[in-house]
Amino acid sequence: MESELKPIYLTCTDCKRRFIFTAEERKKFGFKGWADPIRCKYCRRQKKLLNLALKDNQDITDEIKFNEVCDDCGRPFYSKFSKKPGEKIYCDDCWAEIKYGENRKKN
Repeated sequence: MESELKPIYLTCTDCKRRFIFTAEERKKFGFKGWADPIRCKYCRRQKKLLNLALKDNQDITDEIKFNEVCDDCGRPFYSKFSKKPGEKIYCDDCWAEIKYGENRKKN
């Protein structure tokens, strides 16, 4: 019987923040034979967009339009969507922690 994977915390090599690596992500990475990520989702996305922009000679600001601040941790991040009045917005890490009900440990 396969043991149930649990979420774990990792530290991003770029921004040095802790991030959650969910059970679903662990299962997906394991299935594909990938190693655990060394960057948080935000930094992975930024690196991917930068690489695509350099490859296609495009401006990465075409894809990311709004500079937002996470309502939970206060970390700035970029979004394709603008925050609406009265709406809370979260960075990828805080959203995953809230969604999966993990006890969070702030840096």
